[in-house]
Amino acid sequence: MIFSQAPTQAIPTNTLVAASTQVCDNAQFISETIPDGTIENPGSAFVKTWRLKNIGACTWTSSYNVVFVNGDAMSAPSAVPLLGNVAPGQEVDVTVNMVAPSTPGNYSGTWTMRNASGVIFGLGATNGPFWIKIAVPAPTATPTATSSGPVIHVPHIPVIPVLFQPAVNQVFNPVSVPAFGTGYAVATCPSGSIVTGGGYAASSSLLVYSSFSSSNGWKTAAQNLSASPLALNAYAECLSNTSGTTEQVYSQTTAPASGAGHIVVNCPSGSVVTGGGFISNPHLLVFSNSATGNGWEVDAQNQSSSNQLVNAYAICLSGTSGSTQQVWNQVSVAGSGSGHSVKACPASSLLTGGGFAGNSNLMVYSDAATSSGWQVYANNTSGDSQLLNSYAVCLTLP
Repeated sequence: MIFSQAPTQAIPTNTLVAASTQVCDNAQFISETIPDGTIENPGSAFVKTWRLKNIGACTWTSSYNVVFVNGDAMSAPSAVPLLGNVAPGQEVDVTVNMVAPSTPGNYSGTWTMRNASGVIFGLGATNGPFWIKIAVPAPTATPTATSSGPVIHVPHIPVIPVLFQPAVNQVFNPVSVPAFGTGYAVATCPSGSIVTGGGYAASSSLLVYSSFSSSNGWKTAAQNLSASPLALNAYAECLSNTSGTTEQVYSQTTAPASGAGHIVVNCPSGSVVTGGGFISNPHLLVFSNSATGNGWEVDAQNQSSSNQLVNAYAICLSGTSGSTQQVWNQVSVAGSGSGHSVKACPASSLLTGGGFAGNSNLMVYSDAATSSGWQVYANNTSGDSQLLNSYAVCLTLP
């Protein structure tokens, strides 16, 4: 998946646990996007994300940076600051905007961490660095015909240009939500593309209560439950090179006091669902948000003593002869722990949206597309294992 350029960012994730070492500054590699050897077209923009865990005894702050050490910078900044605090035992997504070189070849860049005092540290006991490695292919040569015989003149035949293939690109926008406050982020699709779905990524201390299409983009809102500013990301899935159009339809229901509300909204005849979302408020915990049939369903737990309204939204694509299907993956999240589930679309289909399903014991804090598929992260607030489903909505065009 190709990401648009956006400000560099670091998004804290996961719950706090006790520090695993007495070393002040130390990091552990968890995962990454753009695996080693990924092919990037010459001059193309891309986004590299490393997920790191603070295994030291000191809290990382916004004065900490991920810094370029050596190799190929690929137009990246020399340092990327963290947006919020990362306590011992907490994980963080560190994202760097890059541009592939224009000359074919293999490229790699080495990065590491730097604390507030300017001291460099890296991964594990050896404080080793982490890196990005890509391959830039050479342009495909256009073969030329040669002939040793007589020249034969043929009538001119106009060349019909080959149309670009339909594609889904992701754009995102990060904001900082103030301590114990609320905030929202909006990611807008580029001109010439249409929004088909979207999602969010946040810290586990953010309660996301809205995630829906806004104009030609995606908007998400959250309540910060902590005493520190935290990062919130909105993601929009944007379909281009198609004659189709999308519209958002919705339905509303009431979640009774201390009870759960369930709502379904269906796409109009002649259209297909490509994604969906919800609007609620900080009194509601949304624990199910996924496609059903040719529509979208949402379940929310009312954590207050008064009735609360919740809306379900479906994004509906029309004007094409395409079809969509929802595929899913299920994992078990340990009691009082966190877990994630990811599901990729079948080959030759496009990932246009996605969602999740669990129960009111699971607090979902990340629900968005990645290079591996639609990925969901959740905290288990109970002492027993709970099941978490991730769903990917996949579009097939003729």
